[in-house]
Amino acid sequence: MNTNPRQADPVRATADACPPLPFRERWRQLKLAHCAVPNYGNSRKFWGSKKKIHTVYTKGDGKHDEKTAARLAAMKIMEGCRVLDIGAGPGTYAIPLAKIGCRVTVVEPSPVMRDLLATRIRKEKVKNIVVIPKRWEDVDLEELGEPFDAVIASFSLTMMDMGEALAKMNACCKGTVHLFWFLTEPTWAQVNRDLWPLLHGGTFPGEPTADWLWQILCEMGIYASIRPEPQVSQSRYANEGEAAEEFLQRLNCTTAAHEEILRNYLHNVLKRDGDSFVLGNGTRSAHIWWNATDQ
Repeated sequence: MNTNPRQADPVRATADACPPLPFRERWRQLKLAHCAVPNYGNSRKFWGSKKKIHTVYTKGDGKHDEKTAARLAAMKIMEGCRVLDIGAGPGTYAIPLAKIGCRVTVVEPSPVMRDLLATRIRKEKVKNIVVIPKRWEDVDLEELGEPFDAVIASFSLTMMDMGEALAKMNACCKGTVHLFWFLTEPTWAQVNRDLWPLLHGGTFPGEPTADWLWQILCEMGIYASIRPEPQVSQSRYANEGEAAEEFLQRLNCTTAAHEEILRNYLHNVLKRDGDSFVLGNGTRSAHIWWNATDQ
């Protein structure tokens, strides 16, 4: 009789032979899958397009002050702190933090976003913001200077090697690192998954979520706190045309046939709510944070 438990249990033997991938590698594989999707392009191409940013990113400009205030309160960054904001966009956090006397260093690779930030800096007469026009992956620790009191990366976590990106954040911080990311699949990713096969062939691989980030940190020996945020309301549009304008950009629609497919889809999935239309069921995000000196 065979008494070797690994040989006696073929299911266990198969599981041992094919252990699950670390979450850092799962993240990398998913990002590689994005690169393999026909016509999907990359984040640098998207954030370098003024039309796409103004259509998508600034659509809700001025409507998220309450959420921004809640996140700033949750981070508890005191006045006078030295702060690093990775992927700062138009200064959502950098501007209000600078206004309370924080010395803010911004890492922002998109020239369009840097222009929006510069406009706000001039308009609001803020002086204590330094901008590094690079991707986080291309920033050397030496050029950042002394460690920061706080590091923020809010919905800018598009790096291929997330373990390396997080390790660098931890290394340049002497206080708290704050991440904000999707806890459930965002509405735009759901639309991509539905329509990409029809528009371009292949499948859209989806987006990694905040639980993956937390697992990567655990694999690195960083035991972070995670708190789900209240569900974001459904994406809202004045009419079907406004929704189509956003997704024509997101989905890289380049032909009349593409546009017809998209408009037919939106006509069927958008729901009227009063004098506007809503898309999807809303999205939840999460705040992940840890003290770098405790690790």
